[in-house]
Amino acid sequence: MQTINKANLLIIEDHDIVALGLKTLLAGNTALGIIDFATTAKLAMEKTVKQHFDLYIIDVELPDMSGIDLINSLKTLSPDSAFIFHTIHDELWTLRQMMKSGADGIVMKSDDTAELIAAIEQVLDGGSYFSKQYRLACQEMEQYQELSAREIEVLRLIAEGLMTRDIATRLFVSDNTIEFHRKRIMRKLRASNMAQLVKDGIARGYIKTIK
Repeated sequence: MQTINKANLLIIEDHDIVALGLKTLLAGNTALGIIDFATTAKLAMEKTVKQHFDLYIIDVELPDMSGIDLINSLKTLSPDSAFIFHTIHDELWTLRQMMKSGADGIVMKSDDTAELIAAIEQVLDGGSYFSKQYRLACQEMEQYQELSAREIEVLRLIAEGLMTRDIATRLFVSDNTIEFHRKRIMRKLRASNMAQLVKDGIARGYIKTIK
């Protein structure tokens, strides 16, 4: 009788209810063996040292480390494992980071649970899987124009609360030049006012912090 190797899974999710819900949902999956979960990156690393996991389902936002950074650490410990992001975060800068992370699959929490199950099956079969909501978010991201280095600089100064004249003085240009940049930035980010401009700048990763 042939023995079927089952894949061990670690769910990395900081909300106990969500983690337990996923564990219960996947408990009947015949392709899976051990199903465990960790609520922090530290605990995930500790469990990985003690137990081999073939697959990780990871949220982007964890209390002690970004899930995106965690993947790099886990790959060092378990280079043959596969990784699926499962997150609610669809900010444009987060989408970019997930794209670059080398994850085998990305599923949004707004997707149907069937998408997550499909992702697990596809990834365990050696493929990759990117859910409907993730692909729609990426399409939306592609519709936006990228800001130039100077426009990003102006945007960050706007976010700091500087007025046109102050920005012009700091950058050694005229007030008209700053107004020109401001209008281009608003058009590229499709913002209708300054508050929306800053909000969109944060969402797209151009503004990290506001002083």
